[in-house]
Amino acid sequence: MLRTAALRATIPVRGIMTDRRRRLLATIRPDKQQQQQQQSQSQLQSQLAGAKSAAEALREQTAALHAAATTSSAASITSAADTQTHDSCQKQQKKGLEQSIRDFLKSTRQRPRAGLKADELLVKCPVCSPGKPRRLAYMAHLNTTSGAFVCTGCFEQGPWEKYQTLASSRNFQNSIPKGKRVTEPAPFEFADATLMRLQQNLVRHEEIFAALTGNEKGQLRLRPDVLARYGVGLGFASPDEPEVTDLEALANGTDHAAPCLVFPRTAFRTNSFIEASSSSSGNGSNSSGSGRVSGLSSILRDTRTALRTGSFIEAEGAADEAPAFRVVQLKMVGWHTPDLELFFPVDGAQPGLFGFHVAQPTAGEDVILTGHELDALAAFQATGIPAVSLPRGPYQLPLDAMRALERFERVYVWLDDDHQGAEAARHVARKLGVDRCLVVSTRGANPLGPKSASIALACGADLQQLLDDARPLRHDKVLDFSALREAVKFEVTNPDLIRGVESKDLPGWNACFKGLRPGELTILSGATGCGKTTVISQLSLDFCRSGVSTLWGSFEIPNVRLATRMLGQFARRDISRAPDEVDYWSRKFERLPLYFLKFHGSTQPDAVLETMRHAVYAHDVKHIVIDNLQFMMSMQAKGLDKYDAQDAAIATFRRFATDENVHITVVAHLRKDQPSSDADINSVFGSAKVTQEADNVVILQRYGGASSRIRCVNILKNRFDGTLGKVFISYDADAMSFHEIPAPRRRKDAKVVKPAAAAAARLSMADRIVAEAEMHDALDDGADVDASASDSHGR
Repeated sequence: MLRTAALRATIPVRGIMTDRRRRLLATIRPDKQQQQQQQSQSQLQSQLAGAKSAAEALREQTAALHAAATTSSAASITSAADTQTHDSCQKQQKKGLEQSIRDFLKSTRQRPRAGLKADELLVKCPVCSPGKPRRLAYMAHLNTTSGAFVCTGCFEQGPWEKYQTLASSRNFQNSIPKGKRVTEPAPFEFADATLMRLQQNLVRHEEIFAALTGNEKGQLRLRPDVLARYGVGLGFASPDEPEVTDLEALANGTDHAAPCLVFPRTAFRTNSFIEASSSSSGNGSNSSGSGRVSGLSSILRDTRTALRTGSFIEAEGAADEAPAFRVVQLKMVGWHTPDLELFFPVDGAQPGLFGFHVAQPTAGEDVILTGHELDALAAFQATGIPAVSLPRGPYQLPLDAMRALERFERVYVWLDDDHQGAEAARHVARKLGVDRCLVVSTRGANPLGPKSASIALACGADLQQLLDDARPLRHDKVLDFSALREAVKFEVTNPDLIRGVESKDLPGWNACFKGLRPGELTILSGATGCGKTTVISQLSLDFCRSGVSTLWGSFEIPNVRLATRMLGQFARRDISRAPDEVDYWSRKFERLPLYFLKFHGSTQPDAVLETMRHAVYAHDVKHIVIDNLQFMMSMQAKGLDKYDAQDAAIATFRRFATDENVHITVVAHLRKDQPSSDADINSVFGSAKVTQEADNVVILQRYGGASSRIRCVNILKNRFDGTLGKVFISYDADAMSFHEIPAPRRRKDAKVVKPAAAAAARLSMADRIVAEAEMHDALDDGADVDASASDSHGR
């Protein structure tokens, strides 16, 4: 127990600090505290070193960022400065180019006109305009931004420097008389009141307005707002007048005036280049400043209100919008007389299109191209896509219209769905570019359906579905039967619908040839002086009246003499006896799509071919006349080589007719060693290749004596359907043309038969016996032939 107590006494009690323990701890704590302090100092030093390194890294990063920001800012400032300098240089260059163009046009005393593009001017061509009248001289399209130009007459093109060089070397016919101040011309402005009166005439005419807007059978079902959007009106024109000279008379009507629909053609109001020139020269703007379209700024909201008040309601916001378009020309088409077609103004009008103002000025939009104005109205109403119509009928696409359609990404070609319309649609699509054109078929799988958009709308067809079914053109050189199946079926089931353009003067010609078809070659031959040129000139005028654009190549007769003869045929009278009527008939004759080759005598076929190709592209020529082959090829070869040269020319014409899808008529002489009365297909001058290459061969022959006016048109070859025959025509000297007559009855030649007894009396006895024997032998042979014939008939 004592040991336990002693042991307990030696064990320190927990929580009580003994002296020994304090001394022991005093010797131990300094070492540990020093070690802990050293550890803390080392950790602190490492932390300080890390912080310093981080601060250095941050400082370096900040410096780098600052340097980068400084460099970027300097680069951006430099880039902005460079961009501003570049833009400033471009503006200065553009301003300098515009000033150069303006000064040069003034120095050459030209009156530039606004084109169908916002940055385009119509100026004189430095190559083909000298010698032309002023209204035909402005064929070059000049881009005021780049200075590039292109002529739609001769296809000359190049930069502004080239235009200056060519124009400086040629003497332009001055458009502005000397001594007068050179100023930009004020474009012809239609008064808004007159245009509104024309629109009011349409609303007030109950019969015509109901025929256009009614929903009954035979009515077109057009909405009044669509008519007002396009500015369609109604005027009154005299069929006896060749042109409209007074708009007030057109709007108010005169005695013996026939009602006619008025279709306005619109274009950009003016070119910014002309506006800048006018403002800089101190001239005021020519714009009336009313509405988006001059004369078309109002739309019909309430038909009954307009009928009651006789006024049109202004469109909302029309006064706040800048005028972008203007009416440049009016087209009048007779309502009861569709052949009545007039224009105002006739000369000097700015190029324009019907419905041009409906599409937005910016690029990238779709457009529908139709052949007639009513079709454009129907297509726009049913689809909502802007629609314009061709300015010269459904078979021609002028170069001005082509340039106006360049800003559209997709073009729907919607022409008449017949044989001629399908050919025209393919031609238009090739000119505009097959990659952006879609051809609309109105009839679809029904060959007897409506052929145009307006008739389809009147019949209740779904025009939107027809537009959705539009297809691009296929490659011309690769076809399968599926592409030909419908065409073959159409020709078999509708033979009358595939006929070409028929002649109105010679019905017998239509009975044999079934009209004028593209892609064919016709040879017209005959004796010298029988009237070959007269016949073909009359037929070409006949086709021109039907809208067939024709190119005449007269290598035998000068163009002035040929035009004089054709003018008399057109007037149906000898105009030399009535000089006062020359201007009247000349203005009407000038509207025909007729062009002449400026060649005479011997000409190389390559030069003729190049000009023909240009005419086909620029003027949509469909009929070409070569009169005549021998004069064109004269003195180009001798001996037998001349036949080879003629064969090569015929082969060239044959290939051109097929490739360009045009009809070529070649006039050729007959051989001199054979009378014209006995002429056949082998009588044409030259080798057999001339008639072998041709699709049609016609020989014009005299009927009767040398003074007879009757001619026989002998059709000896017809590759279309093989119909041959003769057509008799008679020349009318007063009308300077031929007219068809019934086939004359020719009396049979009477043979005088002498009595056999009188003839036998002059024979000797021996000759008489020989003659009787020969007669008996002939009788026996005849009896045998009759017997064999009767036996074969019995069998």
